[in-house]
Amino acid sequence: MSERDFDTLNLLFLKAIDRYDKPDAFLHKVKGAYQAVSSREVLRQVGALAKGLTRLGVGPGDRVALLSENRLEWALTDYAVLGLGGIVVPIFPTLLEGDTDYILRDSGAIGVVLSSETQLRKVLNTAAVSGLRFILAMDRTAAAAGSTRQAPALRAWHEVLGRALEEGGDVEGAFRERASRVKPGDTASILYTSGSTGQPKGVVLTHANIASNVGACAGLLAFEQGDVALSFLPLSHIYERMLDYLYLWRGVTIAYAESLETLPQNILEVRPTEMAVVPRLLERIHARVLEAVQQSSPLKQKLFQWAFSIGREYFPYQLTRRTPPWWLRLRHAFADTLVLSKVRARLGGRMRSIICGSAPLSRELAEFFWSAGLPVYEGYGLTETSPVISTNYPGRVKLGTVGPPIPGCEVKMGEESTDFEGRTGREILVRGPNVTPGYYHLEEENRRAFTDGWFHTGDLGELDADGFLRVTGRKKNLFKTSGGKYVAPEKLENLFQGHPYVAQVMVLGEGRKFVSALIVPHFNRLEAYAREHAIPFQSRQELVRRPEIQRFLQEQVDELNRDLPPYEKIRQIGILPEEFSINSGELSATLKIKRWVVEAKYRDLIEEIYRRPAPEKECAAIA
Repeated sequence: MSERDFDTLNLLFLKAIDRYDKPDAFLHKVKGAYQAVSSREVLRQVGALAKGLTRLGVGPGDRVALLSENRLEWALTDYAVLGLGGIVVPIFPTLLEGDTDYILRDSGAIGVVLSSETQLRKVLNTAAVSGLRFILAMDRTAAAAGSTRQAPALRAWHEVLGRALEEGGDVEGAFRERASRVKPGDTASILYTSGSTGQPKGVVLTHANIASNVGACAGLLAFEQGDVALSFLPLSHIYERMLDYLYLWRGVTIAYAESLETLPQNILEVRPTEMAVVPRLLERIHARVLEAVQQSSPLKQKLFQWAFSIGREYFPYQLTRRTPPWWLRLRHAFADTLVLSKVRARLGGRMRSIICGSAPLSRELAEFFWSAGLPVYEGYGLTETSPVISTNYPGRVKLGTVGPPIPGCEVKMGEESTDFEGRTGREILVRGPNVTPGYYHLEEENRRAFTDGWFHTGDLGELDADGFLRVTGRKKNLFKTSGGKYVAPEKLENLFQGHPYVAQVMVLGEGRKFVSALIVPHFNRLEAYAREHAIPFQSRQELVRRPEIQRFLQEQVDELNRDLPPYEKIRQIGILPEEFSINSGELSATLKIKRWVVEAKYRDLIEEIYRRPAPEKECAAIA
């Protein structure tokens, strides 16, 4: 069967189920242990759930919202709604009530399938609840709690499924028949942008859009039957969702992590061979490895450094699939046994590939994981492109790039725009079967987004002589200082990837006389530094206010700034006593900083930063 032997997600699902007939198509936690669900059981439950949804009035073109963390019920509901010709509207479970209300109303959802009592309360507090025909709650406790609040047409997800199963009949055959009626051009999903830059926009993706992306990537990424993938990035985002379709198509067992908090434990339980990540997770793993090394004996520290120096010599041969010289193979075998394999054991010991996207990955971080024998394949894409535009893959890897464009997806450079260095760059334009037909009822946005069939990504980049794409900045995220200089915050923020004392950073300066930043420290290391230098503190709030700490972190920033042009240098910093988080609304579900939320929360601190005098010796350069 070819990698493009499907043109709808329904055909992908049905053919994958028939193709592999796996006893462990999915793994999910039940009473503290992972349990397997077979391909046949998945089809039976999807067919029965589709029957139950039909009774609730779901038909072709109806929008059904999915408001849940990653779990088996999410995937089963997705396939059931798609099989009925319905349109899935994923909602990030971390969104606040206002955004949830907006998405429900804007999409015209007739029902919501949600996970927990927390999500139920959120929906019941929205104005949109009056327009819903039904609410299905995956957790039985949520259904019970909702019944006391007279929720409209509230039912337990498992009861709807169980009733359809008990009634018997050929639910599988009926599902196959209805699913086959769906056409490639039918809308499969409306996904709302994360809100990192303002009002969410509904991105329309058809079956053909997503199916084409799965087919193109399936021919590049070396997934095999028998592999196990751990799914933890939000299924509400097209990045993880498309990969889950791809896993299913290639016969990869899909295991769902319980949460971000339990991820380290779940990795050791599942021992995955594949995983999709964002750079922030790799930064955390890297930081924890280095912390463990720093706490070890001097001999072990030297051994670690030696092993990774061998790994750095060795991995370039892997990138190009060349055979290393015998002496390097021998040294690498010793380094691997003594050190590198122990680093891989932190990720279960079986990891064959890590797919990385959503934000830029620093070269230093990529080299660390490749040196440890953990291949990281960085790619690039957008919700509007289903999502993959380009990716590195086995046999074609160039660090510092996001790989060549995938088959069928055309990329060209658009008109010149101001890039993050105040020079000029070209916008990345995309055309292909994976590109959205447009934003949901936003005609003005659609006119701006498309020119002669080419989609404007808003990102700046370049294609090198070997056809690899490099993303150099974000057109929309440039800001201009009061001195008239353009600055890209991402460029400056990326300088801090892997920094020993800086965990998170947000760069500021729109309309201001100089560039500043809000800094979240690596508190364990900063507290250790304070104790080593006899700097007293009782709390993190007190720690970040200490003048010695403020001077120390400013010195760290100054060192990174040293080679930047004067107008880009971060002159002043504000140190925060707590991390940006999803729960506080400061991070999107894809771990991107919501700049407008952070600016509103820390407005007083930001104003205080800009009331401080800039260093006198810098005034001429700033002006």
